[in-house]
Amino acid sequence: MSEATELLEHMEHAGHGGHHGDAHKGPGKKIGITMALLGVMLAFCAAMVGSERTELIETMVEQANRWGIYQAETTKLRVIEGDLEVLRALTPSKEEAAKLDATLRAKRAPNGKADDEDTAEIKDLIASSLDDTADLLSPDKEDITHFEQLAKRYARDVKEAKEDAEAYEGAVQAHQRGAEFYERAQLAAEIGIVIASVALLLASARIWMVSVLCGAIGLGVIGYTYSTTHAALAEAEKKIEEAAKREAEMEKDDEEEPAQAPGAAVKPAPSPHEQH
Repeated sequence: MSEATELLEHMEHAGHGGHHGDAHKGPGKKIGITMALLGVMLAFCAAMVGSERTELIETMVEQANRWGIYQAETTKLRVIEGDLEVLRALTPSKEEAAKLDATLRAKRAPNGKADDEDTAEIKDLIASSLDDTADLLSPDKEDITHFEQLAKRYARDVKEAKEDAEAYEGAVQAHQRGAEFYERAQLAAEIGIVIASVALLLASARIWMVSVLCGAIGLGVIGYTYSTTHAALAEAEKKIEEAAKREAEMEKDDEEEPAQAPGAAVKPAPSPHEQH
């Protein structure tokens, strides 16, 4: 705004200077009007640049918050996936349990003699005890199912958080582009005012036409920037609203979904025969 004020003062001084000579015989009045219009354009562009930059900062802050939520959801997913892998590693498969049982029962004395009745009974007792211990220490199937459900839910939340953050990208680019193009229009207005000042001092209609051309270019840039920025922001706002609606629906589903505690019994779904 200070640049606009200085240029307007310069325009006023140039206008007063033009009236002392023979400028009233030339295109002095038209040049003065042109300088006034260019000054208004300059002030408008300066205001729009400040507005676009302010909106850009606000949008980037909001997007940064969304990316923070995405990082938090990603951390939760990685933790639950690690816990699920530990549970799966602690759970012996049927093949591993059968192999251990067969290996234990196949043990023989160093002399290779067959086991007597007492030895065979002890080996059976040890094998069954190991099976019971493995069953006791291994996680229940319900626990693994619960962690798998949590992993799926967190993966869905991560995807949704990423979409929310990416939805702001269009608005960020629109504000950046808008500020850049309004600055170009502002530059055209500044150049036009300087050229118009020279035209007023020299009472030259040709130089004045160059300043008019600068103003026309500035107006074209302003119109193009406004239309494209408005369209891009409208599309970005639509994406942001859709992402917010999806997030609200998912949160509602999470609240309505009953929490399945680890170790809780899972009731199997009835078979088609049972339903009949």
